[in-house]
Amino acid sequence: MSFGVDGPVRAIGRRAFIDSDILDAEYDRVFHPSWQFLGFAGEVPEPGDYVLRMLGRDEVVVVRGEDGEIRALHNSCTHRGTRLCRASLGNTAHLRCSYHGWTFTNDGRLVGVPALRSGYPPDFDHTRHGLPSARVACRRGFLFATWDAKAPDLEDYLGEIAWYLDAILDCGAGEWEVCGPPQRVRAKGNWKIPTDNFAGDGYHMRTTHQIALDQGIYGDTLANGTRGRAGTDLVAVNIATPAGHSLRAGYVVESGRSIDERDLTAPQFPGYPPERWPALTAAQTPEQVRFTSHCEVAHGVVFPNTVFLSVAHDRAVGEDADPLTRYLVVRAHVPVSARETECLYWTLVPTAMDREWQRRSYRFQARTQSAGGILFEMDDFENFARIDAALARSAPGRGGPVDLTLGVGRSTPARNFPGPARAEAATLSEHNQRAFYRRWSTLMGELP
Repeated sequence: MSFGVDGPVRAIGRRAFIDSDILDAEYDRVFHPSWQFLGFAGEVPEPGDYVLRMLGRDEVVVVRGEDGEIRALHNSCTHRGTRLCRASLGNTAHLRCSYHGWTFTNDGRLVGVPALRSGYPPDFDHTRHGLPSARVACRRGFLFATWDAKAPDLEDYLGEIAWYLDAILDCGAGEWEVCGPPQRVRAKGNWKIPTDNFAGDGYHMRTTHQIALDQGIYGDTLANGTRGRAGTDLVAVNIATPAGHSLRAGYVVESGRSIDERDLTAPQFPGYPPERWPALTAAQTPEQVRFTSHCEVAHGVVFPNTVFLSVAHDRAVGEDADPLTRYLVVRAHVPVSARETECLYWTLVPTAMDREWQRRSYRFQARTQSAGGILFEMDDFENFARIDAALARSAPGRGGPVDLTLGVGRSTPARNFPGPARAEAATLSEHNQRAFYRRWSTLMGELP
């Protein structure tokens, strides 16, 4: 397969977003060797608690066993392949096949076979018919899994992006809880399209979300649209790693100034109550404070299909009295087909904040950037659907490849930036998308 990707990854062929054969290859070459996000340990707190999730092309039962260990069991009977568990969440000690009654414990062992003595040979081995279980790792409550026995440990897989994830979490004083089960929505378009959007796309804000700017949710920029803060700019830094992970952070600075001119003797954490700022400063290392102070928005990708967004809003859509409030949402973009994606949203709130603040944070996320939000998602999903429709209707080679040259030769290394990996100062850039597609292209065999 050829996608027209060159070494600098300045373009990618259109068929990468519509071809079912390419998705089949992605399952084997991209998803299989990667650690994929399944959800949170807090979703399965007690023995027997389970949720259903996708791990590449396979559905798995993410279940806490009677021994307290969380596993990801293949949701398919080892007799005829029947789907074992049909409810999206619940609690059970056993998984019983509805076809022939084979029964498995919630740690995957086969313990019940009807007509075992009368119908099966005496050397039938239960241990060879247990449910396949993926490797599962839990990091700060985040559950990841992989089918690849040779994949590096999760910490090595995350590499440099782990530092930034920790900084975002520590800015909320460290401990977080998930608000209910994930929201779900199916969107038209290939899974890479919304993932690319979160990797570092600030370019679409002034076109796609112009209505939000016009309504006063934001102003001319994300920064000076926040009520009472005219005369500020949003200056962005883009961070990308060779593993395809990325983050884009936007900082509130006085108009015409750089992020190096922030006053770090008095750290500010937009969206968190000002009276809490000293406690948030104390919960972080000095390097983390240099990263999080004055940061109004941070979004990015854990390769291949997990995205996150931490952003401060100044109202819950029309409620002008609401103070500036931050929310954190984590999403998984799961392929349904080459041209359809299921998006799962988890909203997280810091346990250190009071319940009223937590409820307001969840409300802001639900009303603005969620499956049922009245802003942002409806704009983005409409564009994703239009991308899909136009690509699918185009003759092979028509229209040329997808362009990825924004910011090439125009960005500069961010001086004195505290975190690892290369950081580029550029509010508008596709630096992160190029890193994402470089890793994707390497795994797909297009690049060495």
